[in-house]
Amino acid sequence: MPKAAWSLALLAAALTQGADLPHFDEYPSSAEWHGPAAAVKLLTPSERMFTTKLSEAAREAPNFAGHYRITSWGCGTFCAAGAVIDLQTGDVFPPPLALKGNGWQHWISCAASFEGAGGEFHVSSNLLIARCGHNFSPQGKNRPDAYYLLWEDNKFKELTHLHPPREKPENAP
Repeated sequence: MPKAAWSLALLAAALTQGADLPHFDEYPSSAEWHGPAAAVKLLTPSERMFTTKLSEAAREAPNFAGHYRITSWGCGTFCAAGAVIDLQTGDVFPPPLALKGNGWQHWISCAASFEGAGGEFHVSSNLLIARCGHNFSPQGKNRPDAYYLLWEDNKFKELTHLHPPREKPENAP
């Protein structure tokens, strides 16, 4: 299915579920922030496992929800990990779709990071769109699930979850 057709299929799926897709401008973040970044607070053993990555990311400009920095790194084949850093306070939070636990798995955002997976976010919005999953079409293209998430009270709240349309294999009756 071509990219445009896939986008239309996702839109149609959302509309048939009775929900309009959230838009970035509907969830504005607080005013722009240009202050000096606070030192990253690495309080737990799992946070300290990624001291270098988190400290380096905290020196960069905000890229999400006003004064937050989203950073990501690989964690193996088809695996993505990351964190959300509050540049004002130095607090570190798990990424969207994070696995449960206190160890390294706490930072995994997508254990099925195939073609089409990733995130979309803006410094001026509290909305994040995460795409993750392996849902291959008969033509071999991956169609990840799409999660529309709101950053609220230092955690992600799911607004909408779109499953890709299921397609029959080309040879099926």
